[in-house]
Amino acid sequence: MQMKFGDVTVERVKGSSELRRLLPDDILGSDVVIVKPNWFSPHPGNFTSAEALRTLLEALNSRIVVVESYTLEKHDGSMSLMVDGEAVDWRWVMANHRWDWAEGTGAWDEIRRQDSWFLETYGFTDLFEELDVDYLNVTEEVWSMRTAPPKEVKTETERRYSPASSDDLYGFLPTRLHELRGSPLISYGRVKGVGGSYPSLTLKNLFGLIPDPLRSWWHGPEDKRLGSSIVDIAKVYHTYFRVYGVCEALTDAVVNDPRGEVKVPWGRYRLQATSGFVSLGPNLVSLDAVLCGLIGVDPETVNYLKLGGDEFGAYEREIVAEAQSMASLWFPPNP
Repeated sequence: MQMKFGDVTVERVKGSSELRRLLPDDILGSDVVIVKPNWFSPHPGNFTSAEALRTLLEALNSRIVVVESYTLEKHDGSMSLMVDGEAVDWRWVMANHRWDWAEGTGAWDEIRRQDSWFLETYGFTDLFEELDVDYLNVTEEVWSMRTAPPKEVKTETERRYSPASSDDLYGFLPTRLHELRGSPLISYGRVKGVGGSYPSLTLKNLFGLIPDPLRSWWHGPEDKRLGSSIVDIAKVYHTYFRVYGVCEALTDAVVNDPRGEVKVPWGRYRLQATSGFVSLGPNLVSLDAVLCGLIGVDPETVNYLKLGGDEFGAYEREIVAEAQSMASLWFPPNP
């Protein structure tokens, strides 16, 4: 059951061969494709699974580089943030926007260990070895000072887009990615936030390319900085790569629900079973706006879509309204 909403395609797929038929030729014909999955935390349904990632990777004919960053939410339950022998939390990060404390304290090694635990526990290490995939961790590259010259990145980005809210963002492009300039970059999002007010789809997925393992400063007080941070890091990557969005709910979607069975530090949610749902398109703003229409979210209330529309091209309200009229076919409300 395929539907088109402008340049956004929505389809049910069964396996990599069906997904391959939906991908554009300029991606399938590229020597290298960069893939950014959604790996924020290991809570049920809250991250791109190895099975979902395999579906995309096996649909591609190219050398593949998977990119992600470290996050303090991605751990085995034993993670604690220590500075000078004392436990600190997000409030400390908000007041002390730096990460040099990690050097020589063992914290960097612990964060690295936790990332390896995640990759091994959930099947990604084996998947990458099987498919000969390169894995690049943005935090590791930035902290090791293997980055493109910030002044060059600033100049190039501001030729196309408005200046970022913080020049720090221009120092977050790893050299290894800079060398792949012009390659396709697929933001491979999860459908998260059904029925909520601030969904996490393909544009917000690029927020994960900010290397700070705890991104409280980039959220800002009461999340007031979050929308601009999402769009600012997206501007850098749109400057250097051909960004394309794919968003999946191949087996389930994350539904905001204060009574949901999954309890996380930021609330509760439940998982809604799906059957091969995939949406994709060349403009992340349009793609996410259509998805908002399908999952019961008003895109007009999502600030990063408004900010992103000013930079990457706005979505068409008529197309979103059409998607809203089809929502029950894709994400029917629970009886």
